[in-house]
Amino acid sequence: MQTLLGQLNAVPGVVGSLVSGADGRLLAHAFPPAFDLATLAAAAKTASESSAGLATVTGTMDMLDLRCANARILVRPVSGASLLFLCAPSMNLQPLAISASVVAPKIEKLLAGSSAPAPGPAATAAGRPPGQLHAAVQRINAAIERRKLDPFKVRGEIAMKAGFGLGFIDADTPDDAAKLSKLKAAATAVLGEPV
Repeated sequence: MQTLLGQLNAVPGVVGSLVSGADGRLLAHAFPPAFDLATLAAAAKTASESSAGLATVTGTMDMLDLRCANARILVRPVSGASLLFLCAPSMNLQPLAISASVVAPKIEKLLAGSSAPAPGPAATAAGRPPGQLHAAVQRINAAIERRKLDPFKVRGEIAMKAGFGLGFIDADTPDDAAKLSKLKAAATAVLGEPV
């Protein structure tokens, strides 16, 4: 889970992130050392309670956005937990929303399987080939390298058109026909060639 939070922290404007359980327990965090554990645990509890309280009043919500003078706090519910982000006050919400939509199912999967032993990296190497989404990202990377394009800029453009970040797709990412279609269309539009 630390790796996933680290990926979310890479979004410009994110200072730190944490996952709180439905019971308000701090499950994982990726904050700078200046933040003490007691404060993070209190934030986790508040995020969990706030999400549950709002859900009973307003129904389901995608993201709670709290703006302060010197910070922005975002809470995104995931099945059985909440993701909390501490951000710079002027951060652009769209890249974080896209990244969180890709990471949230992976966190849900980790939380659902936390009672069972998690398969190690050998699960993919043990015979299950990488999915089509991962293969498409590899072809995109190869096209960028072959044409000597700026990978940050081109991958960013493709991600914005597809609606999700390419960096969150790895060999273990389950295939999704709709995402694959969006990815291929976005890559073709940006690269000018089919992938």
